Amino acid sequence: MNQFSKFTIVALAAAALLFAGCAKKEVVSSEGGPSTQPVSSVAESSTAKKPSSDAVYFAFDKSDLDGASKATLNANAAWLNGSDASITIEGNCDERGSREYNLALGQRRADSVKDYLVANGVDASRIDTVSFGEERPACDGSGAACWAQNRRADIVSR
Repeated sequence: MNQFSKFTIVALAAAALLFAGCAKKEVVSSEGGPSTQPVSSVAESSTAKKPSSDAVYFAFDKSDLDGASKATLNANAAWLNGSDASITIEGNCDERGSREYNLALGQRRADSVKDYLVANGVDASRIDTVSFGEERPACDGSGAACWAQNRRADIVSR
């Protein structure tokens, strides 16, 4: 697969996550009329399925979560809260920066994901974190599109 095809796939996946948003469900209030309150997807069901998306992507030199990342994590939190699965969150970086800096940034990314999941009801004892820095790239090339694929935290079942 050439570099352009990889970029196209990543761009389409990012666009799908961006436009997916959070679904709202209509809730009937005690007065019998519909409520405008959204129902959280994190606490929907105890039979949640493992989400197909297990990676969260970050901006350059950042470890904070954006809307698309939170949507991915909401789905993972719902799955984890409905199962007894344990996970490892693997923090990753692109090739820019020193090895030591990237290991620290990868750890901040993994910790950011863990903190979000714990804040959404997942037991912290079921989550391990590790940083691989730049050592496990998803894309072996250089350039903005490739670097964007490498700035991530992977959620791995164990």
